[in-house]
Amino acid sequence: MMSALPEYRTRILLQRENVPLVSGVFMKPGEDIPLDIPEMPIFLKAQIPGATSRKSHGLVRRVDTYEELEENLDVLLSPGKWGQAEGVLITEGLDIETEYYAGCMLDFGTGDKLPGGVLLFSTEGGSGVEERSGSLLKLRFSLLHPPVTEEIETELREFKDLKECKAVAEFLEGMISTYIRYKLIVLEVNPLGLLKDGTVAAVDCRAEFENNAVSKRDREIFFPPEIGSSKNLTRLEEIVELINRDDPSGTGFFRQNREMPPEDALRVATNLCGGGGKMLWEMTTGSRTDIFTMNESDTSGGLSAFKSYRILRVILAQKEARVLLLTGSGMAFQNQHHLAAAVWKALKESPSPLPSLLRFGGTDEDKAQALFEEVSDSLPVPVRTYPPEVFPNAMVDDIMEIASLEIETGNEYVPPSGEPAIIVERPPGKIYFYPEKWTGDESPPSVKACPTGFLQWHNGELCTDPDARCIGCLMCETASLMEGTCELIIHLEMPEEVD
Repeated sequence: MMSALPEYRTRILLQRENVPLVSGVFMKPGEDIPLDIPEMPIFLKAQIPGATSRKSHGLVRRVDTYEELEENLDVLLSPGKWGQAEGVLITEGLDIETEYYAGCMLDFGTGDKLPGGVLLFSTEGGSGVEERSGSLLKLRFSLLHPPVTEEIETELREFKDLKECKAVAEFLEGMISTYIRYKLIVLEVNPLGLLKDGTVAAVDCRAEFENNAVSKRDREIFFPPEIGSSKNLTRLEEIVELINRDDPSGTGFFRQNREMPPEDALRVATNLCGGGGKMLWEMTTGSRTDIFTMNESDTSGGLSAFKSYRILRVILAQKEARVLLLTGSGMAFQNQHHLAAAVWKALKESPSPLPSLLRFGGTDEDKAQALFEEVSDSLPVPVRTYPPEVFPNAMVDDIMEIASLEIETGNEYVPPSGEPAIIVERPPGKIYFYPEKWTGDESPPSVKACPTGFLQWHNGELCTDPDARCIGCLMCETASLMEGTCELIIHLEMPEEVD
């Protein structure tokens, strides 16, 4: 199972590797205010594992007086709409000159390339970094022989205006060391602050990890004993935890809103892939009483379309939801064509599909748009798509109208019959092939569409390349349905029934 590590516990890991941090102290519920809090002004950050866009939710607050400190601590340490915080991190207010973004993620490798890590760096940090893929450096590295400061510094020189290049490179080397030592799946620092004195420090950070990879000596950091029994997850949140367990690659975060919706408010289920879309959505709807956000979610970081589909099935299963609003991340490594295939499949197969507003922004966004131009009329619900330059603050104007349109009821998914031709272990999925539907010698469209060469066609039969792997992109099934004869179907089981 993949779990999220909140900022205060991620800081412990970075500190052990001598990665510079903004100074701060942690306060648990029920404790007295620490005596060693930084000088005012300070920032209070509620610590909720997996929570993103905390500032827009009121979970990050600036405090200038002791009276404000007491008042805001009472609020942040009480159960809120995203659940109970583990505590509050109290950090000093710094004079930051520039904000950068840094991240480490897992690269599962291919048939001819060993698994490793990917270092991500952008000179445009802070909220909305997902929309700045043009300034993103991607450096793949070996887990056995990671890059040293000098090698990282060489790569960073492509940023002509980057200040304190060596200090940033040293920080990134320590970050990679932390990522490898604790066998993390994701490690992000956003923002990485360049201070007026020329030093750098992690201003905010988070991590994701595989539960089974945690060593015994580190278990108290990853699984604090006083927190283990207080997760208080909803049934749908527990199902997403199981999805992450079976398919740990990429971010799969989902939390339902615990607040009571205003009377007559229209309930909107959301899949806002990346901080830029979430920030704009929350800015637009935060003060409105006619729209109620059912959930917060984040599906990003290069997760498979298989996993996107499963999390979408959970999002669609929320009772009383009337509309789905989804925005693509805008990140270069988040393929929007694969995401579109997952959305199409989820809307077809869910017993509770929702009228949908879909914005695709990122790699292959044009192919994603083209797919829905062809399939929208065949879906049981109305769908509208938007180009990447249209943001959620504009999409919200269409919510009421699309919610009023008629939808088909009785949507029932019938799983494919027979035995699967191929079972993919990770990301988990079953591939069914029906040779009677494709009798030619030439490779069917489903095989030609496989981007990794995992699917092969030999002597008129479907087979696989043992040196390649399935990335769970759904391109084979999409081609089968759009260009072929429905000769190949993928069945993606849910860990539990959601509808």
